[in-house]
Amino acid sequence: MAWTLVSLAARTGRALGGRRAFISRAATDRAAALLLTSPDSPDVFARVCARRLEAASPADRKALEAALSEVGNDAPVVERAIATGAPLDAVAILAAAWESLDADAKALVRDPLSRRDPGPVTWSRVTATQVNQTTCGAASMAMMLMMGDPLVAMWVASGRRGGAYMPPEVLAADVRGGAHHTVADRWDALQLAIHDRVTRHGLGLVAWPKAYGTPPWRVDDLTRFAGLRFRGVLVDDARADEVSALAAHARAALADGIPVPLFVSGDSDRGLDAVVPRHVVLLVGVDGDAFLVYEPSSGALHRLDLGSVGGGPVAALGNWNRLAWAVLPKAKAR
Repeated sequence: MAWTLVSLAARTGRALGGRRAFISRAATDRAAALLLTSPDSPDVFARVCARRLEAASPADRKALEAALSEVGNDAPVVERAIATGAPLDAVAILAAAWESLDADAKALVRDPLSRRDPGPVTWSRVTATQVNQTTCGAASMAMMLMMGDPLVAMWVASGRRGGAYMPPEVLAADVRGGAHHTVADRWDALQLAIHDRVTRHGLGLVAWPKAYGTPPWRVDDLTRFAGLRFRGVLVDDARADEVSALAAHARAALADGIPVPLFVSGDSDRGLDAVVPRHVVLLVGVDGDAFLVYEPSSGALHRLDLGSVGGGPVAALGNWNRLAWAVLPKAKAR
């Protein structure tokens, strides 16, 4: 198999005696055990929400429980807002505003992916594509953010806010300026605000050149999802054990409601400019033995068989063909 920069780095690390925890037997066994228990366990939003309710004062707990009750069958939307750490006032405003949102806006907030099978991700007449060639990482992070934070999703869907509170990404979009009149405007603005943020200190005190997309090591630092912390891991897809380990960790995360950003590349057969991480997709679900992937250049969900990497272009990977770097939760909120 032709080489990539990541595969070379991983092989060099092994030759020097380096150990990578995510592919250890103990780590993959833990992931498999979590996957087995997930059908009978509340997901990450339910657990974090329950902990926040338990820690709240009696008055605040009563107000949060009232917000959950107010939206009826859409209580999981408010549960996600509570889990993300939004202030009580913002959660209450979301619940109070719910009935006044139109059907399209509610659908986007409930499920920004809009589907759980291969096909375009659309909101009314808007397809959820990346805004330009450099924002694949920002688009994947924006999609994950909306899946985790309904206040961000409500802003994209309707332009409405949770009162005085603004999620940091929405505040950054406001500060950045520009038109925010339509769903398409706000979706593009969210990507550009996130891209600004991940590149600003991409090289420590020095900005990462925006033309080079998203630096992988910034995604694990800046991904905001249910209060979790994340870690970036190199993936040498020339080794079956590493691909199997990635699959095990991704399945456990997805079963807990946590998407997995995945950087991909080409290999040396496509030239030296292809061997570095070039594109970012988001693992969002499981489809039998395969994964469902949000691919931002097409704005669509694709089916991905991890065994298909290494050959020709893969549509689910934006027509790249190699795995490079995954962003995994550091620890489940149990």
